[in-house]
Amino acid sequence: MDIKKFDPNDALVTLLNKTTRALSTRLQSIFTHAGFNVTSEQWMILILLWGEDGRSPHQISDIIGKDRAAVTRLIDGLEKRNLVVRMNDKKDRRQKQVYLTSQGKSMEQNLIPLGLSNIKHAQAGISSKELEVCKEVLRKIFKNLTS
Repeated sequence: MDIKKFDPNDALVTLLNKTTRALSTRLQSIFTHAGFNVTSEQWMILILLWGEDGRSPHQISDIIGKDRAAVTRLIDGLEKRNLVVRMNDKKDRRQKQVYLTSQGKSMEQNLIPLGLSNIKHAQAGISSKELEVCKEVLRKIFKNLTS
């Protein structure tokens, strides 16, 4: 790479960061305008729990790629909104599991379509083949950085 020709606006890290922020900001705006007090990061946790209720904070952290302290803060926020509750693990009482409350479960029917609308908007004009190539390249970059 010729550093003299380096354009920070065209750098992979800049493009990834801007795209991630734009997705998150737009989703947050969609939720707010629809009257839901949930952040885009909390939504990621809710999606996991709607798919499989009763996950450990450690599992959530590994899946969404956030450190445990950040996940703990996100879960705290969901608990304050009465969307999840932490309970002792039945197999290991030293561990906690995160479960949806009835209010958290009821939000699925509203939040999923809102989230999907954001994804559809982001992917407009992108073919399924282009999207698969993009995902494959990102997987390879992630593997390079973590191996």
